[in-house]
Amino acid sequence: MNTPSFLSGRNIGLDLLRAGLILEGVLLHASRSLPGENGWYYVAQRDPSELFTAFLSMFHTFRMEVFFFLSGMFSALVVLRKGQQMFRDNRLKRVLAPLITAYLFLPPLMYIIAWQMKGTPLTLAGWLHSYSMMHHLWFLVSLSVMSLVIPPVFYQFAARQLERLSLPWLLVTLIALANICFFLKFLVKGQGEFIELVPVTARFLVYYAAGYALYVNREKIATYVNSWIINKWLIAGMALVTWLGFYVVAHHHIASALKYLPVLAGSVLSFQLAYWLVFIFERLPVKENPLLTGVVDSALIIYLLHYPVVITFSWLMDVWLPANLSIIYVLINCFIGVAFSTLCYLLIKRSRIASMLFGLKVKTKKAAVPVAARL
Repeated sequence: MNTPSFLSGRNIGLDLLRAGLILEGVLLHASRSLPGENGWYYVAQRDPSELFTAFLSMFHTFRMEVFFFLSGMFSALVVLRKGQQMFRDNRLKRVLAPLITAYLFLPPLMYIIAWQMKGTPLTLAGWLHSYSMMHHLWFLVSLSVMSLVIPPVFYQFAARQLERLSLPWLLVTLIALANICFFLKFLVKGQGEFIELVPVTARFLVYYAAGYALYVNREKIATYVNSWIINKWLIAGMALVTWLGFYVVAHHHIASALKYLPVLAGSVLSFQLAYWLVFIFERLPVKENPLLTGVVDSALIIYLLHYPVVITFSWLMDVWLPANLSIIYVLINCFIGVAFSTLCYLLIKRSRIASMLFGLKVKTKKAAVPVAARL
C-alpha cells in the first residue's frame, strides 16, 4: 500500500463500502420479522430459517462497527485537510439535518403502522410518546454526538495513545474498551431509549476514534497491512465461528448468558474487518461513474426511508406467501424497501429544499450568461 497517497482524493471503493454497510441494514430489518429470540413490530408465522438469520446476525456484529470506523477515518481526513469549522458545517448539513427531518415524521408514522398491525387505539398521548423512540435513527444521534459534541482534542489524544501500539495490541485494547461499554448498557436497560443510547454511543465511539487514529497515524499502515492479526484466513475462521455460534444459540433457544458468546466473538471479528476492509477497498480499481455515484449518494436516504416500508410489508406479505419461503419473503421485502426508498430519493433530489432537509448536496444554479457575452 502506498501510504503517502492514502486517501489523497475521493476513494470510490471506500465510499461503496460505507454505502453497502448502510444498505445492508435494509436486509437486516426485512429479516427481523422472522421468528427468533428478539421482539419486533411484527413476527411472521413462518419457518425461522436459522442458518440464514444466524448469517445476518454475524454480519450485524460488524456492519455498524465498520461504518463508524470509516466515519472516524473520513472525519480525520476532512478536519486535517479543511479545518474543524468546515467539518462542523459539513456534519450539520449531512448528519444533523437529515436526523431532525426524519425524526419529525418517523416516530408518529411508526405509531400509526403499529396501530394498523396491532389494533391499539390512537391517542394524543400515544402520538407524543412515540417521540421517545428513535427506531433506526439512533446511529445518526450517536454520529452527531461524536462529530459535534465531543471535542477534537479527545480524538487527537486517542490517536497519540493508539500510535504507540502494534496492531495486535491495538486490537486487544480496542476490543476490551468496546466490550466494557457493551456490558455497561445492561446497567441502564429499561431506562428509555435515550438513556440506553449513552453506553451504545460510547461503544461505537471506540470504533470512531480508532478510524480517526488510523488516518492520523497513516504512516503506520505499511506495518499494519501485513500483520498476522488481520490475515484473511484468520478472519474467515473467526467469521465462521461467529456464524455457527449464532446458529447454535438460535437452534437450541439458548437464553442464558452463553448466548452472548457469539456476540463477543463478533466483537473481535468487527475490529479485524474494520482494518482489513479499509485496506482492501482502498485499493480497489474502481472508477467513479454515474451509477456508483448514485448508489453512494442515495444510501443514507434509502436507509432512512426503508424502515416503515419493510415493516409494513413484512405484515402484508405474510398472509399470501407460503410459510416455507422465508428467505424469499425477506428478499422480496428488502427489494420493495429499496425500490420505494430509491423512488423517494429521486423525488427528493429534484427539490432544493428537500435535498437540504435530507442532507444531499444541493446543485448550485449556473448564472445566466447575457446574450451579448455569448456573441
